[in-house]
Order: sequence, then C-alpha cells, then structure tokens
Amino acid sequence: MKRNFLLALASIITFTLSAQHNTIQTKIIDKSSKKPVEFASVRLLSGKDSTYVSGLTTDSTGLVTLKSIKNGNYTIGVSMVGYNNYFQNIRIADKDVLLPTIEIEEDSKLLKELEVTGTSLQVVAKGDTIEYNAAAFKTEQNAVVEDLLKKMPGVEITSDGKIMVNGEEIKKVRVDGKKFFGNDIEMSTKNIPADMIDRIQIVDQRSEMSQLTGFDDGETERIINLTIRKDKKQGVFGNVQAGAGLDLNPEFRYDANSFLNIMNNEVRSTITAGANNTNTMRSGRGRGGFFGGGRSGITATQNVGYNINSPLSTKTIIGGDVTFNHSDNLVISESERENYLQDGIFKNNSQNFSNKNNYQGNLRLEVEWKPDSLNTFIFQPNMGFTRSFSNSKSDYLYLMGNDSTSWGETDNWSNGLDINGGLNVIYNRKLSKPGRTLTTQINANVSQSEDNGMNISEKSTNDSTILLNQKNTNRSESFNFGVRMSYVEPLGNSKNHFLESVLSFNGNLRNSDRSIFDRDNNGNYDVKNSEYSNEFKNNFFKESLELNYKFVNPTYNMTFGLTAEPSQTYSTRTNSNNIVVPLKNEVINFAPIARLQYNFAKRNFARLDYRGRTNQPSINQMQPVKNNTDLMNETVGNPTLNPEFNHFLRLMYTKFNATSLSSFSVGMFGNLYKDKLTTNSIYDNKTGKRYIQTINSKETPYNANIFTMYNQPFLKKFNFSNRLSMGVRQQYGYTSRNENLENIDLENLILGDLSSTIRYNTSENISLSFTHEIVDVALNGGINYSNSQNNFNTKNTETYDWTSGLNLGLRPTKKLTFTSTMNFTKQSGYGDFNPSQLIWNAGVELNSFKGKGVLSLKVFDLLRQQQNIIQTVGENYIEFSSNNALPAYFLAGFTYKINKFKGGNDKDRETLENMNNNQQWGPPHPNAPAGRGAGRPMFMPL
Repeated sequence: MKRNFLLALASIITFTLSAQHNTIQTKIIDKSSKKPVEFASVRLLSGKDSTYVSGLTTDSTGLVTLKSIKNGNYTIGVSMVGYNNYFQNIRIADKDVLLPTIEIEEDSKLLKELEVTGTSLQVVAKGDTIEYNAAAFKTEQNAVVEDLLKKMPGVEITSDGKIMVNGEEIKKVRVDGKKFFGNDIEMSTKNIPADMIDRIQIVDQRSEMSQLTGFDDGETERIINLTIRKDKKQGVFGNVQAGAGLDLNPEFRYDANSFLNIMNNEVRSTITAGANNTNTMRSGRGRGGFFGGGRSGITATQNVGYNINSPLSTKTIIGGDVTFNHSDNLVISESERENYLQDGIFKNNSQNFSNKNNYQGNLRLEVEWKPDSLNTFIFQPNMGFTRSFSNSKSDYLYLMGNDSTSWGETDNWSNGLDINGGLNVIYNRKLSKPGRTLTTQINANVSQSEDNGMNISEKSTNDSTILLNQKNTNRSESFNFGVRMSYVEPLGNSKNHFLESVLSFNGNLRNSDRSIFDRDNNGNYDVKNSEYSNEFKNNFFKESLELNYKFVNPTYNMTFGLTAEPSQTYSTRTNSNNIVVPLKNEVINFAPIARLQYNFAKRNFARLDYRGRTNQPSINQMQPVKNNTDLMNETVGNPTLNPEFNHFLRLMYTKFNATSLSSFSVGMFGNLYKDKLTTNSIYDNKTGKRYIQTINSKETPYNANIFTMYNQPFLKKFNFSNRLSMGVRQQYGYTSRNENLENIDLENLILGDLSSTIRYNTSENISLSFTHEIVDVALNGGINYSNSQNNFNTKNTETYDWTSGLNLGLRPTKKLTFTSTMNFTKQSGYGDFNPSQLIWNAGVELNSFKGKGVLSLKVFDLLRQQQNIIQTVGENYIEFSSNNALPAYFLAGFTYKINKFKGGNDKDRETLENMNNNQQWGPPHPNAPAGRGAGRPMFMPL
C-alpha cells in the first residue's frame, strides 16, 4: 500500500513538473512587408475565462518564447500599435509547441472610406513616421523621385541641394528599408522613376547595432524610405532617355540617363548610367566639396553604378554597390561681405572664378549572416579613391568705411589624390535568457592623400605691394578605429524592463606634412619656406561608458541613461629646425540620454529625444602652421583645441484624424554646444588683412527651430496644406583690429573682442491642389523672413523672400500631356542684390510606340530671369553673393520604357497600372470588389 502510494505521488509530481516546463514559441511579422515586428505584445489567456496567464514582447527578430506553461486550452493574443489585434486558440498537451509564423496586418479601418474613383490622400502621420502617398501627386511621365519630393508639403530642396523635411536635413535614403548606393542620396532621388514609388516615408533610421540591441546608440538619423509598388517587384523595370538642345549663348546642351531595375521580390539589382551638362547631379559622389546644382554655377557630370541586394540563402544576405563619377563645375560669382568689429566695419567686394574637376570611384559590400537563431554577423567592407583638379581666381577690394585699404588678385591651381578603405564588423549573440544579448562592433578605416598646388598672388596697399609665387605639397595619413560592446539584460522576470551597459573605445591617428617652396631667381621651386611649412602628428582617443534603462509596452516606452566620455589628444609638431614639440590635451564630458514616447492612440503620439556627442577638431584646424593661400585671410592651426560637445534635443507630436483625414504635426529641435569650435579673427588696421585661428568658444552658442504642419483633403479632389516654422540661432566669434601685426605671434594669437550674432527667422508656406485625371493644378505661396543682429553693428539686417508658384498639368488624351511650372520670387534686404524673378518652365510629352516610348520637348526659364542670390550669416559677418546660372535652354528628348513583369503581358500590365493609379489609400468603398484597398507595408529597416 505504501509502495503504491509513493508511486502514485511520484507520477503526480513528474506529471506536474513536466506540465510546468512546456514552452510556446512563434515569430511575429508584418503581413505586407514580411519583416519582423519588434515590441509586439504577446499574451497567453486562459481558454476558460480569458484571464491573463503569461506574456512578453517580441525581440528585434520578432521571436517570442513563453515558458513554463501548464497543459490546457489557451488563447494567444498579439497586439501592436497601428495593427489589428490577432487571436488564435491553442492546446498544450505534454510537449512544447512551435506555432507557425504569425502575420499581423495594419489597422486600415482608421482611414475614412473613400470612393474608388476619388482622390488619393496625400499625407498620413503614423507615430513618428510621416508617410506620403506617391499616387496623390501628379508628375510628368519622365519624372524622378526628386520631382515627387518637390510637390510634398513640408519637404524643401534647398539651393545647395539638401533635402529638408520640416527643418531637419535628410542625409540618407533607403529603398524598401535597404541601402541603395550607400549614403548617396542623389542616386535614389534623381535616378529612380517616380511611377515606381508607392510611398515616401520620413522615419528614424537606427544603426545596425542599435537595431540588434534595441537601444539607441546616438547614431539614429531622420531618413527617407522609398517603398516600391508591389506590381513592380518581379521583373525588369526602368527606362533609357536622351535629350539634346541649345541655350541662349547658343551652346549645346544634352541630358542622357539610363536606369534599369531587375527585381525578383527580395533579389534586386540596379544598373544606372548617365551624362549631362544641365546641372543635374545624379550622384553625390565626385563633387569634391562643391554642389553642382542650378544655384552654383554650371556643371557637367558623368556617372555609372551597379547596386545589388540579394539573399544567398535563408541564412545569408549580401548587398553592395560599385560606382564611378566625374564632375566638371564652373562658378563665376561676385560677393559683398561686411565684417563686424567693435569699432568699425571692414567691407570686402570680390569677383571670383572657380573650375573644379573631380573623379571618384567607390566599392561597398555588405554581408549579413545568421548561422542560427542565436547568432548574427554583419560584415561591411568599403574602399574608394578621389582624383581632383582645380583652378580658382579672385579679384578683391577691401574698404574701411569708404576708404580702400587693400586690393589685389589671387590665382591658385591644385591637383590631389585621396585613397581610403575600411571595414565594419558587428556580432550579436542572444543568450539563454530571452532578451539577454551581447553585441560587439569593431571598425577600422584608413586614408592617404596628397595634394600639389601653385599659388600666384599679388596684394597692394596705399604704400606697398606684395608678390607671391609658391609651390605647395600637402600629404596626410589617417587611421581610425573603434570597438563598442553592448550587454542587454532583462530585469528579473519582466519582459518590459531592460538594462544596457556599453563600453566603447575609439582612436584616430593622423599625420600631416605641409611643405611650401618659393620660386628662386632661376624659376625653380627649390627654396623651402620654413614659416609656412610644418609636420604635425595628432592622436585622438575617446572612451565611452554608458548605462541605459529601457521600459517598453504598447502604450508608451522610455529610455534613460548616462554617458561618460573622456577624451585625450596627444600631438607633436616638428618645426623648420627639426625641433619636436609635444602637446597634450585631456577632457571629460558627461551627458544624460533620454527618450520618451507616449501613444495616445494608434495615430496620435508624442516623443522626446535627447543625446550628447563629442566632435573632434579637423587636422586643418589643429595643425600649427600658417596657410597663405589667400593673402587677405591667413590661417593658422591651434593644436590646443578641445573637442566640442553637442547637446541635441527634439520634441515631436503628430495626430491623424480618421474622420476628417487631416494630419497635424508639431515639433521642436535644437542644439547647445560646449567648447564650440569657433573663429578668432584679428584684422590688420591698415590693410584689412585677417589672421584666423579656430578656438573653443567661452560662450555657449545654440540654435532652436519649431514647426507645425497641417494637411487637409476636402471635396474628394482638393488638398490644403500649411507649414509654419520659426527659428533662432545664436553664434559667437572673436574679432578685433590691431595697429601693428608685423611681429604678431600667430601661434599664440591674441583673443579678439566677443562678437555675438543672433539670427531670427520665420517662414509661412501654404499650398492648395486640385487633382483630376485630365487636369491637376497646384498653387503655393509663402514668405521667409530673417532678422540678423550683431553687437558690433547697430543696424539690423532684415531679408524678405516672397514666393508664389503655379504647377499645371493637362492631359487632353491618354497619350498627350502638357506641363507648365511658374515660380515667382521677390527678394529684398540683400545689399545691392534685390532681384525679382519669374521662372517659367514648360513642356509637352507624347506617348509613342504603343506606350513604350515618350517623345518630349521642354523649355527651361522661358522668361530668362534666373538669378542666384545667397545670404550667409557667420559668427561676425554677413555676406551676399550672386553666382552664374545656367542660361535658358530647351531639350528635345526621347525615353524608352522597359516594363517586363512576371505573370502578364504589356497590355495586362497597363490595365493593372491604371487600377493602381486609381486605387485609394485606405479601405475600399462598401460596394467595391473584395480585395481592394489592402493595407500598406510597414517600414522595417535592416
């Protein structure tokens, strides 16, 4: 009896223990994009009364494991902000359960029902993502992504080619969340056809390491993600176009480009090649420090590139690209500059000529290998070269009041070669406890450059003339490396609380050798000028220790932490007497880390971000040697510089109203700088010559910007948008005059008087558009106002930019399209440059060859009024400049479209494209056929 009782008790205990060790494992992915969904809430509910049993959130791979589950009937539920809830009944019976992958889909019911034939919604604010519907913006048949961006509210393409979204600069573009020619924005925006795009998303892109750890590492950037239309993801898509014409001079103008995309779902290859002399920079590489856009001279470019993203297997994905670019840029400009001093103003008027030729090649590879569910390896090698040639000339006149102090001219030539390469490796290991990870990143980069040049200059004053004829050689080498280790630990048994500890070490080893040779009486350059020659070695090291806490749930999440960043700078300089002088600098910075996001509803959220970062001075700012390339602006390095520390803060709030379809965003971001790298300028009282040195500001400069954006569709085919922004920038510099600079010690340059410049700016822009299949019209108008004040100048500098525009598209037949764009600008307050200009571009397109070809004729600047006026506000100066512009011209062109897709002929494809163009953004009308209006894919970065 006793024996039977013990056997029964043992059986019960064994059964109970086994029942308590069952596990449930599954993976959560987005139904449309098939990408993992991180931080989705997974709950296990009792099958009897739906009471809570267990639960946690998914990791960065979408995986979730529920442990110690007893036998019985359950319901597993999945919820995530912006998605429909998911429920599934399961049964546990003495064994672990491996559920098939769970696909959750976006909650499209939040959008108001629209008629299938109605207009498309332009903008939706979804959490911290702003999403534009490409189909809602009508463009020319040959339009590219940049043409789409120019039509979107809140998006601005600046005069120097930067993409600004609500005041923030976009520095990267991704295609379906994947890298496309690295960080070369123009390869995406100026090559990809507009009709290939489904959505344009403005999102926060985290680094690869941040995506693996789940914690922000300070490398998060605001980027653009382009999502490709679903019907163009299997096949060959692209076009080949060529155009030729004349400008007013008359000179021959040409523009040719080819873009071929080969896609088979996740396997994608892109080939692009182009050449033009119409200021169209289709690649950001090869510029060599200049921008070839319409407001900076005239530029001819040639480029070729190949990009690939492909999974080799279920465990390995490869990507990368190779490019070659050439740019030839010619700029002719004149400028007016006022330099503010405590007891007067130096004025500088100049005429400048610059011609730059740059050749650049780059190779980038990326391999992601996941040998199993616990380990992830990422390898990212790269290499490249730049070959550059330049020639610049300048005539200048300096005045003190109305009296001339100096005048002269400079002529400089240079040619250089830069070679670089690097490797970045990331390893992530998921440990035994769910949520516990160890991630290591190792990177190294090496570069070597040599630049040879000539400097022929002449400067005259009322009592002297200086002639300069020198040859210069600049050689530099650098090697930088870094190691970053992150350990993430879930706190206790909670699946919502995490602690990260980070240790990192970075180093940058730099050598620079500058040699100047004067021309002797025999015409040879054999005499080394010891005053302007110098060899400099600089080693910079930075350590970082971080401790971060993170809490996550579907309603809100937050991260708080503290970072300590000590840094050391060790330098040696060798002067003309071969005397080695050691230099040492050590600083430590502390910065809190904070991020708080609260989701009021599925499309209503608020977020706060704060981070700090150390920025190292450049080798040119530190090398203690004079540079006399410009006789009126002589610079000398400062080896005692501390690195500057930047505090960054951003606040955001967005709301999308599902009833009115209105979208509202408001945001504020700003920077505060400690040890800001600024300029100390000492002027020669007699000539106006300036001696310049970079120093650390004793004051604390800052900048802040606030914006609001409102978008409202109405009457099915109209859309109204309004954007208001206000900003302030406080800058500090040091400047003064000196009566006698003949014996000045440039290595210990005297500190000038504090110059404080504050600039206020505000802008208001409104637009109204009407979209129809036959005609589309867009009106826009705005004003940009700025007010700059300097403590040395009692007069405020105010500028006004009044703008208005009209975009018209007319399609009387399916084959014929007329386009007209008119933009009027009135500028005032720009010194002697106060232009009014009306830029009118027009074109006509005709479909031919059964829809495979497009004949076009385009005329640019019909009224011949293009002018390029730019204002620059510095620490202690304001400058206005006018640059040469591309003359009015016309192009006659032909485009051949390549559309070969899987599963249909050209006629079927044309029918499908028409359906996609008419399909609405959101759920279908109740009477529409089933299957229409599917939810859009979520952006999940690699």
